[in-house]
Amino acid sequence: KAKLVPTEAVVSTQSTGDNEDLSRAVRNYQDFIETGVKSPFSGEPAQENVIISEEVEVKGCKFQLTLCGDVKRSSSGPIVQWPEGRPAGKFFTVTYDGSSRDILLQPNGQELTAMRLQNEVKAMFGLFGRTVVLNYNGSAVKCSARDLTYLDGGTVSVSAA
Repeated sequence: KAKLVPTEAVVSTQSTGDNEDLSRAVRNYQDFIETGVKSPFSGEPAQENVIISEEVEVKGCKFQLTLCGDVKRSSSGPIVQWPEGRPAGKFFTVTYDGSSRDILLQPNGQELTAMRLQNEVKAMFGLFGRTVVLNYNGSAVKCSARDLTYLDGGTVSVSAA
């Protein structure tokens, strides 16, 4: 809904009102939430630079979820969208159980390692606590691999146990 691209830095905030159980759950799972949304997450109310804010209901509890950040909407910068919503820069596609996601090879200017890729895949597809195997052209992607540039433009399939 916010039309963000993966490299845009945002902060997610939430306001639970008077619901102490939900507030405690958010505090306890903050690291898990930050890994899943790939950005900082705060229990504090949004301060400024609101991108989008929406009331969300989870298991009968309503809370306000807000994305904030200094996001510029200009195609002249280093981050642009390709037609069809493809990310700018070198990327590859990851598929799992009929779903596909595009992943940048250099998110935020840092090289993507196989270990980080595994964590990203687990976060994207909700596979925490499961063993995942990443395959490219019929061969497993080695967890020790530091250079994944050979994946550029390709497709990695994921299996989970």
